[in-house]
Amino acid sequence: MSRIAALLIILSLTACGMKGQLERPSGPAPEPLLGSGKTTPKDVSTTTSPKAQ
Repeated sequence: MSRIAALLIILSLTACGMKGQLERPSGPAPEPLLGSGKTTPKDVSTTTSPKAQ
């Protein structure tokens, strides 16, 4: 039984390597699944000047 399991693991790992290099498909990137993916920077500027002591 363990020989069969080892053979199946070896064959499955070999089959994964047979696909070759991964390539990106041509065309625009797909939409992200969760949200926009890019966040807008927050405005952290202040309208008041600090008081000099």
